[in-house]
Amino acid sequence: MQLQTYHDQGYLILRQIFSPERVLALREAVRNLVQGARNGEVELNWIDREQGLPERTGHLLHPDKYDPAFGDWLAEDLVPQLEALLGGPGRHSLFGMLAGGGGKAYRQNWHRDLGKPGAGDEAEYLQRHHGHLVQFNAPLVEADHFLQIVPASHSRASTDTEIEASQAGEEAAMPAAMVVELEPGDIVYYNANLWHRGWNPSGGKRWTMHCAFWQATRPVMKHEHGQRDALTTPGHLEQMPDVAAQYIRRYLAQYGEGEPPDLRDL
Repeated sequence: MQLQTYHDQGYLILRQIFSPERVLALREAVRNLVQGARNGEVELNWIDREQGLPERTGHLLHPDKYDPAFGDWLAEDLVPQLEALLGGPGRHSLFGMLAGGGGKAYRQNWHRDLGKPGAGDEAEYLQRHHGHLVQFNAPLVEADHFLQIVPASHSRASTDTEIEASQAGEEAAMPAAMVVELEPGDIVYYNANLWHRGWNPSGGKRWTMHCAFWQATRPVMKHEHGQRDALTTPGHLEQMPDVAAQYIRRYLAQYGEGEPPDLRDL
């Protein structure tokens, strides 16, 4: 892997890294989930129920939505890449799918997921957490061009122009922005504190796996809290490949009692 590119630029695109068979298995797992939701077996939010178009959905490793294809993908394909990017073992944080379609527009303002643009300690904060977290997008349908990023913005303080663009609304122009263009079999790993946004104004179809993992020793934080009860459902982890189950067990091991910490506290 091009680790230096990831650390310098805050993102890494790998082309055709997953086999067509893997993509088909994941796509079929999502189709099964959608059909189950249409049959009333599981709850999903919908763009259009009749057309089988779900909204963004999370918690695909939870027992109500889990499919063996998800566990196999994590255990067989993702773990070596994740551990290279994290510098060692990781733990589960989120595992879901970004979804669009039916002509329903989706527009985000420019943002950093966890950082606070303009804070006095912004650069130090960003540098402190780089390498502890990685998230990714991996499309299951063609022509995924819905992620926009500002390369190399992940470990430096925000500029005045960037802050102004983030406050200017959906149509704001962001200097040095690029569109990440992906096809099934591709993946983009990126630092959540890059300036970025999702941008699908035409409401084109999107089924894109969207997941995040932390280093194994990081405590479970407020924004990822609340999964313990579902993940400890009797028999659930035992049905997963051991490697995938271990990522969840590490999440559970770092799940503290009482009020969970905020990332700003770490």
